[in-house]
Amino acid sequence: MFSVSLMMLLVAVSCVHCEELTQPPSMTVQPGQPLTISCKVSYSVTGYSTNWIRHPAGKAMEWIGYINSGGSQ
Repeated sequence: MFSVSLMMLLVAVSCVHCEELTQPPSMTVQPGQPLTISCKVSYSVTGYSTNWIRHPAGKAMEWIGYINSGGSQ
C-alpha cells in the first residue's frame, strides 16, 4: 500500500506547473475597475486545468479564477 500511495503522490505532484507573473506599475487599477491579464502558456489548455492565484504584497494568496481542461470557467 505504501508504494502505491507514494507513486500516486509523485504523479500528482509532477502535474503541477507554476508561473509567476509580476504586474507592472502601469497596469495598476482602482478597486472595481476591470483588468485584463494576458498569459502565454507552453502547454495545451485543453489538456490541463488552469487556476489563477494572486498574491498582493504583504497579504495572503487569493484564488481568483479557474479554467478547466474543456475551456469552461
